[in-house]
Amino acid sequence: MLLQFITEPVISSKDRRLIRSHVMKGKNAGKPRPPRKTLVHLTQPFTNSKGEQLNDGESAKFGSEHGLPLDRLLWNELTLASFPEHVSPETTKFVYHRLWLISKVLFPPEFCSEVNLSQYAWFTYVLEDKAYFNTLLAISSSFNGGFGVGPRCVSPAALKHISIAYRLVSQYLSSAEACSDKAIAAVTILAIYQRMHHQHEVGLVHFAGLRRMIQLRGGLARLSEENRSVAQKPWRLALEFALQDGSPVAFGLEDVPVPLALGSIKLRYGEEYVSPTTYLNPTLQSHLTNISSFTSHLNHHEAKIDPYNYSDAVCIRLHELLDYAPLNHACRQDLSLLEDMVHLSLMAVMSTLMPEYGANQARYDLLAVQLRHALQGYAGLGSINSELFLWVLFVGYATVLSVSDHAWLMLTAGEVCSRLGVVTWKDVHKILCRFAWIGVFYDQAGLKLWNEIDERRSEEILIITHYHAKAGHHF
Repeated sequence: MLLQFITEPVISSKDRRLIRSHVMKGKNAGKPRPPRKTLVHLTQPFTNSKGEQLNDGESAKFGSEHGLPLDRLLWNELTLASFPEHVSPETTKFVYHRLWLISKVLFPPEFCSEVNLSQYAWFTYVLEDKAYFNTLLAISSSFNGGFGVGPRCVSPAALKHISIAYRLVSQYLSSAEACSDKAIAAVTILAIYQRMHHQHEVGLVHFAGLRRMIQLRGGLARLSEENRSVAQKPWRLALEFALQDGSPVAFGLEDVPVPLALGSIKLRYGEEYVSPTTYLNPTLQSHLTNISSFTSHLNHHEAKIDPYNYSDAVCIRLHELLDYAPLNHACRQDLSLLEDMVHLSLMAVMSTLMPEYGANQARYDLLAVQLRHALQGYAGLGSINSELFLWVLFVGYATVLSVSDHAWLMLTAGEVCSRLGVVTWKDVHKILCRFAWIGVFYDQAGLKLWNEIDERRSEEILIITHYHAKAGHHF
């Protein structure tokens, strides 16, 4: 075939069209030509089962009830983030998802504003520090259902990751970075790993080293000034260990950060929110008032709390309670039965606001044992503060006491309700909310206990009515 080259320097638009047509001949054969008209978007109105068209309000309700739920797309802003070592896409997605879940546990969305984990200090260690990242993977590999979910197991993968983490932490501690934020974060998550495996003694060894590192940094308050996020987790660990074994908190109350943000929460409801209880120590009365005001703020205030302020607010109040009287029985002998019971109940409430990292929690058994003993002792007294006792019974049911205690709690609470003359859940709830009561966490359990009380009361009335009817018939 003879090839002809176009050498004409000036080509008209007609010639160009012919050239393009020749070149593309056969290329678009059989392909549909896109429409040139403007697209018109049509909307289909909602109709009911009879074919009748719904109005705007009914359509909105229909859409909300029948719309398909969409999975949350996690962290689009982190799609370009890279981990300190290569991991599979499945592991990447898993880590993102689990960290998001943990943030919801530590900072409940009912009370806290959204946590931007892309700017969260602890997430930077996941991305930048191999020791921290490997400990996180070791925790994830220790549970069949993921991070803190399902039965614990020391899998080969968990052993591999925790061994790498130990080696890297040893290198940190032998270098100039021994007391750096990175080293403190790595040792902190090692202690968390041991707590999640319920290895209390090993966790205490890590925590002792962590405490020494913080002392070399100038103390917890100084560390909080330099890096508030890093300081919060060791503080929280100190409280968890104190709740676990009954010892005093490792950090003194004078060495912890006291944020200014707490004042506004406390003063919002005033110091007289709870009427003074005659037989309570003034300091304990102050704690009862303070915590009742705080929980009322959580129940009624619509504005979300900053996550850091929330964490500090919970930790400082629990720390003050433990400083007043540790859980160890030898440290509580000077408390009256009423003071012991109220103090333990306040700790049960505040420990609810400091949940653990996974479903496999180390229950605060010592707190449960002490509260059970205090309740039974106070119930045996001839003269009791009925409203306060009712609150303690319901708090114990909703928090730390076990299922084996429920029958006794139901009977005792029923007697107190009869003494107070309350006949509805609304009446009971009004009494509970005078003290430290967190509705979003406790109302469901409290209503269940009340229904059991009410059902038993109805059965007793039927039995008595039947007995009198039978006795009248014989008469």
